[in-house]
Amino acid sequence: MTAPVNVDDIVQGAARYLLDRADVVGVLGTTAAGTPLLFQHTLYVQMEGTSTNAAVISYAGGWSGANIHNTARFPRLSLEIYCDPLRNSTKHVTEPGEVHRRIHVVFATLDRALHRPQGGEQRWGDVRTLSSTRLAEPNIYAVPDGDGLLRAQTFYAVEQG
Repeated sequence: MTAPVNVDDIVQGAARYLLDRADVVGVLGTTAAGTPLLFQHTLYVQMEGTSTNAAVISYAGGWSGANIHNTARFPRLSLEIYCDPLRNSTKHVTEPGEVHRRIHVVFATLDRALHRPQGGEQRWGDVRTLSSTRLAEPNIYAVPDGDGLLRAQTFYAVEQG
């Protein structure tokens, strides 16, 4: 195939869905051009020293075996959140504990959009989802050599039909 694919996959669909939500966009940082820091597959900016937040949505395999009765799919979606601590003009961290509180607020906001255990059809871009369930609480840790940058990761079991 040499033509570009113009249909959403689960990652692009989730990103489009999240970018349509003002609450999600409100907790993410932006580029100089005003684009929210929500990425697909990998983090495309250097976060250290920015004092802001970013999120990455990516495909992380499946969470269930194939359904032999219909064409439903069961992808596992990864959510990574990056939060850089508040810094002064010389890039020194000013309040180390604040970044821990902030990463929980950013997670809670994105989780409200993605965690739908009650089910019900919902469109993520071109992708029809039937449910999306958080598989665990986020694992939060300091990024090695990140000068205080925190990373949180969790996974969602998505039912796609």
